[in-house]
Amino acid sequence: MMRFPLSRCVAIVLLLSLSGCASQSELTAIRLDPSHPKYQTRGCKESLAAGTLHRDVKTATMVAAPALILMSGGLLLPVVAVNAGLDAADRVDASNMAHNCGGRAQPPSEIATDVAIGATVGVATSGLSPR
Repeated sequence: MMRFPLSRCVAIVLLLSLSGCASQSELTAIRLDPSHPKYQTRGCKESLAAGTLHRDVKTATMVAAPALILMSGGLLLPVVAVNAGLDAADRVDASNMAHNCGGRAQPPSEIATDVAIGATVGVATSGLSPR
């Protein structure tokens, strides 16, 4: 039977709490102005509908990531890499949603910076637990 130290469990919980609960698509949808003319367009409605996928993925990864780390014996980097990819996709879709619905689209350089910061936090928090 594999023992998993309490310090690793604490590090995983900390990492998940730093990631937040809402996807970028959800946050973008909340910030949109429903009175903007582009908000009623077909492209906006499609973007809003697609945003629910990111919410579901975010919820699933919050449950699956700790389980994967436990099953792998504490290998955090592959989980951080997958989460970075999912975060990038969410941020790109959120930017497209903002553009389609009359909001401010986030430039690709900002998206890349935000994803890199998130991945760095993930890697940095992996050092909280002894190996």
